[in-house]
Amino acid sequence: MPDTARRGRFRRGAATAAPRRIPDPPRRILLATVAQPFRPEVLTRAIDLATPEHAKITVLGIAKVYGTSLGLPNPGLQPNRIEWQTLKEGVDAAADALRMRGFEVRVGLSRSRNASKMIAKWAKARNFHAIVVADPERPRWRRVIEGDVAHEIGRRCVVPVYAVPIPSTSDRRARPA
Repeated sequence: MPDTARRGRFRRGAATAAPRRIPDPPRRILLATVAQPFRPEVLTRAIDLATPEHAKITVLGIAKVYGTSLGLPNPGLQPNRIEWQTLKEGVDAAADALRMRGFEVRVGLSRSRNASKMIAKWAKARNFHAIVVADPERPRWRRVIEGDVAHEIGRRCVVPVYAVPIPSTSDRRARPA
């Protein structure tokens, strides 16, 4: 009877969940962006992942909510009508490009203070097999302050996250010091 009692408590196997098996070529892919238009590199990576199984793709756009939840609600911190329209147009354009390639595509829009938390919630709730996000090039201090989206998503859920590196558009690194 050494396995039945552990430090005074009985251990039951009924409440432990079996780990979910994720198929190697994913069958459901979440393509997510945080208040940015989709770059061609990100779409190419999603197409490469989806091609072997002809996976279903969901394109998700997250609008950034600024401020904290501790104070009084301020409508100026919410995304406005123009930001929503820009995000919707970018998500629809990406969905149309994927539909032209023959994929079954769904579209979703959401808003959140913590984008990586929202993407992880979507991945868990809709049972996705892979997540594709853009990873823009930023200085290390900015990554520490803002956080790394791909790392945060991977920390919150067990779904594999494919971060596509995006080169910086600024020429600050090109100049000699």
